[in-house]
Amino acid sequence: MGLLDTLRSGIKTAHSILTPLEAPVTYQQVAARDGYGVPTSLGGEVALTAIVDFKAVPVRGQGGITVYSSAVLTFLDLAAIEAATGGEGFAVGDSFVLADGTTGKVLSLGGFMDAGTTRPLPTTVMLG
Repeated sequence: MGLLDTLRSGIKTAHSILTPLEAPVTYQQVAARDGYGVPTSLGGEVALTAIVDFKAVPVRGQGGITVYSSAVLTFLDLAAIEAATGGEGFAVGDSFVLADGTTGKVLSLGGFMDAGTTRPLPTTVMLG
């Protein structure tokens, strides 16, 4: 068993153990962008679960300006992400609504890269 297989197995184990810490979130993928790449419309809402940490993390925004996140979401159910995004994964500009009604757009993404799927493992989303 290689390191990548160990990480995949560890993520599945973490998801099964940490399920009580996951909160419901609503996801909306960017459906269209204008000629400058600015989102102009969002797709339908999809229910997901994530570990939500309300902390300010510095994120380099557009134009190199540092902004601070309002929350950091950690997604451990990679199959749900694939289904919700049509296999594209989350993207900057996508939108989330948290269980308390807080809304935010994706400022930045993170996670270890799975060389087999080219997707982060797990996926971390910084909301603004």
